[in-house]
Amino acid sequence: MEQNLTDEFLDLYRVLEIEGKEKYFPKSGEGENVIGRLMNLPQLREYKEDINYCRVVRNFLVHTPKVNKTYSIMPSPEMVDFLKNLIKEIKDPPLAKDYAIKINNMYTVSLKSNIVDVVRYMQTMGFTHVPVIEDGKIFGVFSANVLYTYLSKTDEEIKTFDTELSLLKDYLPLHKHTNEYFAFVDEDTTLREVSQLFKIDVRSMKQLSAVFITEHGHSDERIQAMLTPYSILRDAPDLY
Repeated sequence: MEQNLTDEFLDLYRVLEIEGKEKYFPKSGEGENVIGRLMNLPQLREYKEDINYCRVVRNFLVHTPKVNKTYSIMPSPEMVDFLKNLIKEIKDPPLAKDYAIKINNMYTVSLKSNIVDVVRYMQTMGFTHVPVIEDGKIFGVFSANVLYTYLSKTDEEIKTFDTELSLLKDYLPLHKHTNEYFAFVDEDTTLREVSQLFKIDVRSMKQLSAVFITEHGHSDERIQAMLTPYSILRDAPDLY
């Protein structure tokens, strides 16, 4: 049993080298340290210590003579499972679009939508951000942040129940949001890559509120789907 587990660990380590080279470093030469490069990939950063631990164990097993034809140490079942899961993720990583809210199921509004109706629906459904779509492309996002900004910068009031979102058109565009920002990724982006975006604050005090998926990850393309940190926590909590 111990011998089989160790052999399985070594076989999986070799598979990890092969799959890692094929996926990330296809042009690397023979004998190049693929595992060392894998450890430093941004998308695998959280696995760095575990990969390095497996590397140390593997090197010990390969370079240390057996005692009575038996390995001196035995990897744990958890290490074997870790390698299996990592290989699976490298070979067939879950894509963000498979966990995202598709455009056909997404609640979207236009500049002609009624502000009060939109706010009431958001309150009922628990939505925090609603894409504003014009001509099939995103014009902006409506959120509480937009209302706060509008009210803080104008003396006008939203007086009537038939006021349209066009009243807020100067504050809806993505770059006009004061305390939040939005990202765009292409349709081949993995779920883990998107989850990392939500973890990294790269824009000072602003918070990433939503990620939009388009064909090539450009903001001027038609929206295919949308991801929020809440949808990731709900559907893929093991990523956090």
